Amino acid sequence: MTHETNLKPNNNPSKQIIVLKTKMMPQDIKAVLNAKKTSLFGSTLRRPKPDEIKIENPQLFLEQIIFVSGNYDVNFNRDVSYSIKVDSDVREVTIGNKQFPIVNESGVWKKMKHGVGMTKQDLKISVTEKAVKNSTDSLYLDSHGLETTFPYSINSENIENHSQRVLDINKEHIRKNKIDNDEVFSKLGQKFKDSVPQGIEINHEDFTITEFLEIFVPIYETECYDKNKKVAIARIDAVTGTFL
Repeated sequence: MTHETNLKPNNNPSKQIIVLKTKMMPQDIKAVLNAKKTSLFGSTLRRPKPDEIKIENPQLFLEQIIFVSGNYDVNFNRDVSYSIKVDSDVREVTIGNKQFPIVNESGVWKKMKHGVGMTKQDLKISVTEKAVKNSTDSLYLDSHGLETTFPYSINSENIENHSQRVLDINKEHIRKNKIDNDEVFSKLGQKFKDSVPQGIEINHEDFTITEFLEIFVPIYETECYDKNKKVAIARIDAVTGTFL
């Protein structure tokens, strides 16, 4: 059995929807913008004055992050070679029904035994190993479908109690990727496939999804203009107040 090009999970997990709480209010956001807005234009040495920059009213968006984790168990064969030391007078070694000739002399490897030097030589044995690998892994995908990090804690203090209601209220300001569930699972499956050696023969593999979350992160976004009507987009994390 060879490795499948698309590793599919053996289960069909349900997806849990989570919305992080918006902890920054619009007035808080404006304070952050006023402190940071000049950094959006010019350079460190030449920036506009704060009063030259106009800020539109910030709008709140809910941006999707997908989290998926899983287990991967694989049983496989791999071809390897071992070199062992044998005495200098050995010409062939039989293991089971196979004969292994001595391929070459190794040179000066000596072991002292009763005061006598004994020169050894190499025996190379090619065998097939049966091995197993058990691993766990996970990934986060942002609203563009790209792998990302997740700096938030998911606990009762940070998540909305009625996630779907919040999504319904903000339905015009939701940003989601266009990747379907199968594509998400395939990306995690590819991470597992990349972790096993190349050129092996798969005897059996088992891929299971253990957790599947759709998380929505509140982000404030607004347009800023300098005196030359140049536009810059400012983004602020509504959970932490971080200027993105």
